[in-house]
Amino acid sequence: MRRYSGQKALYEAMSRSRSKSEPKAKSKGPSLLERLRPQLEKLRRPKAAKPVVPVEAKESVAERPAPPTLKPPKPMGLAEPPTSPGPARTWLKPKAVQFNAGRIEVSLPYQIGIAIGLFVILILLAVFRLGQIDQKARYSEQSRTSRAGVDSPAAGTTTVDTTSSDGPAGPENTALEAGTAAAGDNWIVIARSELRKDLEPVMRHFNEHGIETGITTFDKLRRHFAEFGLDASALPRGDGYLLVTRQTYDNPDRSGTDGYAAKQKIVEIGALYKGKAPQGYESFAPRYFSDAYGMKIR
Repeated sequence: MRRYSGQKALYEAMSRSRSKSEPKAKSKGPSLLERLRPQLEKLRRPKAAKPVVPVEAKESVAERPAPPTLKPPKPMGLAEPPTSPGPARTWLKPKAVQFNAGRIEVSLPYQIGIAIGLFVILILLAVFRLGQIDQKARYSEQSRTSRAGVDSPAAGTTTVDTTSSDGPAGPENTALEAGTAAAGDNWIVIARSELRKDLEPVMRHFNEHGIETGITTFDKLRRHFAEFGLDASALPRGDGYLLVTRQTYDNPDRSGTDGYAAKQKIVEIGALYKGKAPQGYESFAPRYFSDAYGMKIR
């Protein structure tokens, strides 16, 4: 095979150029290629393989539980009783009256409670009113059946004595025992004296003329007024005696009442007592009982 000699081979050219450059390189020092060779060797070295993580380790990391989340504490309150498991119970309306732990409990709407309270108040007022009516009727009945010297027109607390004790005894008056008292609330006071004996002739005088009278003391009147809650300021002070009618009348100061008529009759009969007072007794002149007045005793 014929060799073509017209052109130089590439390796020949490279070898010739290398041989020419060697003396120059020796004189000038290491070439650029030699200086870069360590770097090229580093690049040519195979890179270290990454360590393979075992599968079990990954799974253990994945299976590691997350840290628990902290919840804020609940405010302290009353402990609730544990609910017993079971079907839910419907709320039952409590009884009106029931016993619970030795106590009596009443469960009523407030409207019913108010109605019951008003009903009780009305009953108490009715009973009080009936008591007042019964008391007034009882006083009227006692005043009709009372006898002079035994009972007074005011429920027997104040006695009117028609007998004499320290003076001469007068004749027995049968009209006093058979008399009937009126149904009013007032006595008529005929005379007043510190000595009982001064009133005894006057009592006999009025009894003989049809006006039933009796003698009572200031002390008995005060006790009577205090017992029945009457005003005792109008009573005379000190000790003494009063001559009063045994019967009770309506207001003697009001015209047209039986008390007014009885008072006018007392004035007429009193005028007849002029000159009849025994010696040593008070004569009650010059009025002669014209100043008689009513006294409310109940």
